[in-house]
Amino acid sequence: MEKRELTTNIESSAKWFAVYTHARHETKVTEQMVKLGFEPFFPKQPTLSKRKDRKKFIEEPIFPSYVFVKVTPNEFNKLLNLSGVVKILGEKGKPTPIPEEEIESVRILVKSEVTIEPHPYLREGDKVRIVSGPLKGVTGWLLRIEPRLSLLVVSISILNRSIAIELSDEAVEKY
Repeated sequence: MEKRELTTNIESSAKWFAVYTHARHETKVTEQMVKLGFEPFFPKQPTLSKRKDRKKFIEEPIFPSYVFVKVTPNEFNKLLNLSGVVKILGEKGKPTPIPEEEIESVRILVKSEVTIEPHPYLREGDKVRIVSGPLKGVTGWLLRIEPRLSLLVVSISILNRSIAIELSDEAVEKY
């Protein structure tokens, strides 16, 4: 009975991590992970590829050069020794786990077969530029992000003064 509890504790300590791979090595790394008994997740989606003579759907990575894998910290060295693996993502030189709900959300989106488009990761405080509409070209700081509307602050540093406008999320890109 002790062995069973020990195994359960080890399995429960496995968390999701992002593995950064060499360009176009995601499939190779995923196959190696499966052979070693890991649980990889390499999200792809069908994309229309236009050739000179035909159009064809191909599977493209949603996050190029990244494979997600559920592992324990004791297994990091096995991952790092795989051909095509560059590193395990983290902060301050330490691998950082990804919350289970983030991985599950991506899984649900991939299974739903909705069209997934890349979108810049914007956070409050980012410097952004307006990319559409009559204010195209204006740069400023993203002060607040809310559903459908964000607050953009444009500052004149030398004056220590700012102005603000609300605009749709689609109108800005990271600068």
